[in-house]
Amino acid sequence: MPSESELEALRKEVKDITNEIIRLIAHRLSLTKKINEIKFSLGLPTIDYKVERDLRKSVINTCKKYDVDEQFGLRILNLLIEEAVRAHKSTISKKAIGVIDMFVLAKRMEEDGKKVIHLEVGEPDFGPPYKVKRATYDAISKNHTHYTEPSGILSLRESIANYLNKRYGIDLSSEQVAVTSGGRFSIYASILSTLSQGGEAIVIQPAWPAYVDCIEMIGGRTINIKTDLEEGWRPDIELISNLINDSTKLIVINYPNNPTGKVLEKRDIKALVDLAIDRNITILSDEVYSDYSFKPFNSILEFHECKSICVSSFSKSYGMTGFRIGYAISDVETIRKVSKIQALVSTSVPEFIQYAAIEALKCKKDVKRYANLIKKRISLVCKELENMGLSYYMPDGAFYVFPQISKNKSFDAEKFALDLLKDKNVCVTPGTIFGDYPNFIRISACQAEDLLLEGLKRMGEMLR
Repeated sequence: MPSESELEALRKEVKDITNEIIRLIAHRLSLTKKINEIKFSLGLPTIDYKVERDLRKSVINTCKKYDVDEQFGLRILNLLIEEAVRAHKSTISKKAIGVIDMFVLAKRMEEDGKKVIHLEVGEPDFGPPYKVKRATYDAISKNHTHYTEPSGILSLRESIANYLNKRYGIDLSSEQVAVTSGGRFSIYASILSTLSQGGEAIVIQPAWPAYVDCIEMIGGRTINIKTDLEEGWRPDIELISNLINDSTKLIVINYPNNPTGKVLEKRDIKALVDLAIDRNITILSDEVYSDYSFKPFNSILEFHECKSICVSSFSKSYGMTGFRIGYAISDVETIRKVSKIQALVSTSVPEFIQYAAIEALKCKKDVKRYANLIKKRISLVCKELENMGLSYYMPDGAFYVFPQISKNKSFDAEKFALDLLKDKNVCVTPGTIFGDYPNFIRISACQAEDLLLEGLKRMGEMLR
């Protein structure tokens, strides 16, 4: 018969082991700090996926030896790696200046009476169609101002499903649709419903920074796949395949891409789909710019054999940024998880905004007009960049151009962006927020042509 003294002895042993684990973690961090210092002095990257792969194999073997669940062991390993990387970044690098940071600085200048040309924010200047404004007013007048079910009102979910079914020749039901508080929350809820603490997600860069932020927020680990201008921003599928392991649960893609405007060829999407099927991985596809694709575009929804989550928003296509309404499309079980997360965080999207979204889906002519307008503006931007002698990829879609300001990797895009704002009252986004792109900037084509031309003229003066 076990005694209380035996129980206390076991508890003491558990406590001692726990404290020893913390001591060993501290020792491990001190060792990784020394390793990173040596790497830095040798000009080597902080993250070495080959070394991590070998370490992962070692952990798996140790788990087998001591009968520890492999997934649990790998989650612990990922948390240790992430903590080492975080500690390293906090000591040697500053936080990248983001779009919001630049926007806030520009707004403060405007409060001081200066006129700033905004080429940083991906917010269309044309606003929502008149019919959407009218539908919003009518919905409020009809007292559509109540809570709705977390996944959204049935009529909107049916409208979204029908719209996508006609567009892509698929067969979605309303139960596969969740209406969310903006596209950003749709991404967060989708990641949270798929990835657990210590799990891995592959992100193809350059990429909108919210993907990495959301993954890290829930304790996940991001594996960044860098693409290059010289290769037309095309991802290396073989490299992605080699970096997948048992902890990899998600591949995040965004096409048309923010910031490059790249649209993947169908063969590349198919290669990613085949890889995801073979390795039992979910693809999260952010298709918020799909209506601004200037070449044939293939949605992940067309590949129904692949487990996927497609997210989009009414912000870009319909100029409804302030309405904060987006949606996620996936299998019924995943959509229930997304809806549950929404219920916990915000209950539902305001009812009258959902009715406005139903009307927005009918505004096909407005969407086409907006897309043609943005395409024309992007062509104008590219012509001016050509005159400056800058390298860039001619966008296949989206709102942006991502020029290389200097061939020199030591070029400081953040300093350039801050100087351009301070000296020329022109606001752009440094490429560093999208990944390891210190010699690139993002230019948004969401302003009128005269403002775009004037902003680019001033930028050209800075570069001379």
